[in-house]
Amino acid sequence: MSDLVQDPGRVRDLSAAMARGELTADALVRRCLARIAAVDGKVQAWVAVQADMALGAAQALDAERRAGRVRGPLHGIPVAVKDVIDVAGLPTRANSPSRAEALPATADATVVAHLRAAGAIILGKVHTTEYAYYESRPPTRNPYDLTRTPGGSSAGSGAAIASGTVPLALGTQTAGSVNRPAAYTGVGAFKPSTLAIGGTGVVPLAPSFDTVGAFGASAADAALLAAGYAADHLRLRAPAPVTPLLVVLEDAMVTAKIAPGTAAAVAALTERFAAAKLAVRRAMAPVPLEVLLATHRTVMLAELGRTHRRLPMDRIAPRLAQDIEAGLSILDTEYQAALATLAGYRQAFWSAFGADELLLLPAAPDVAPEASTTGDPSFVIPTTALGGPVATLRAGMDGALPVGALLFGAPGADARLAGFLLSETGTGLGL
Repeated sequence: MSDLVQDPGRVRDLSAAMARGELTADALVRRCLARIAAVDGKVQAWVAVQADMALGAAQALDAERRAGRVRGPLHGIPVAVKDVIDVAGLPTRANSPSRAEALPATADATVVAHLRAAGAIILGKVHTTEYAYYESRPPTRNPYDLTRTPGGSSAGSGAAIASGTVPLALGTQTAGSVNRPAAYTGVGAFKPSTLAIGGTGVVPLAPSFDTVGAFGASAADAALLAAGYAADHLRLRAPAPVTPLLVVLEDAMVTAKIAPGTAAAVAALTERFAAAKLAVRRAMAPVPLEVLLATHRTVMLAELGRTHRRLPMDRIAPRLAQDIEAGLSILDTEYQAALATLAGYRQAFWSAFGADELLLLPAAPDVAPEASTTGDPSFVIPTTALGGPVATLRAGMDGALPVGALLFGAPGADARLAGFLLSETGTGLGL
């Protein structure tokens, strides 16, 4: 394994060490800062690091702990923030020349404010693709192999954790921008149900899908981070342990595109589920994933055009400019019809599964490709379109590169998915 890959620690272990007095938040922040100094010159995950502010917050949180006040599992845990999300004192540049003169944010995004209230320490900001779209790509590289992509658009979030520079990170997902980079960099992720997380202070892309998601060294850690900013009605803060029924989802597009090494790793993960005494069955996708993919694209392009029509086209990537124009060419009637069609597909899809079932799917057709692309999002996008929570699990390795799998549920099944990830069975599987 590359010496750029390092486990930053699990939230429960770090919190337990703090509770025993074996670790302080100050020491943990200093450890992260030292690791950034050691490896980020090569990985290039970070845009900006607020070292002094993070150390000040850590010392204040350590004082609270000594006084007997612990805010929760995130107390004293450092977090990185994708650079489409406002952090007070830092500009939100979204990796775009069109925002090169952006002034520092005067306030935190709502999700960041909630994390600070939960005791998390904001360490700084990490790279994204331009406006969280496909291009331009940031300089970030995959810690497992610097010639490979870390994925997009939350490139820095996955790479920062995989390289051991921070235990947790925020990202955003409109298509496949949380779950796919997590898979490519061998970390965990948790995207809550679409539209369940308010977007104040977050640069929009396509509002019907834009969702703030969480990264961690495991999917369980990502769920703990999501609980720090999610609305109470998602019941993520104390989900009951769940033993779900698992459905291995089969689909013609997946069969046609999946690489042998990825298929083998996901099959091995399925066997581990069965060995853990979980009920597993197979089922064909009741709506073909390619159909969901196409409908998602129509809605996304229409909203991209309407959201960013005033951007200076000579100061953004050509593909972004072209797709804004393509979105503006979609008539309102076509856009509204696509929204209605997607709602019908969701109903048809989820009516085929029981309330206790969670679905399993490879996160990508193959391991991370070379760095001239962000990779293939076609397996993740249909799960985004379906509207429910989606976790990225660490399925295994294909040679020297990680393979990820998606575990997802119907809209509103956030507590069920988190309850499994955080249960003894889920954590015992090392997901």
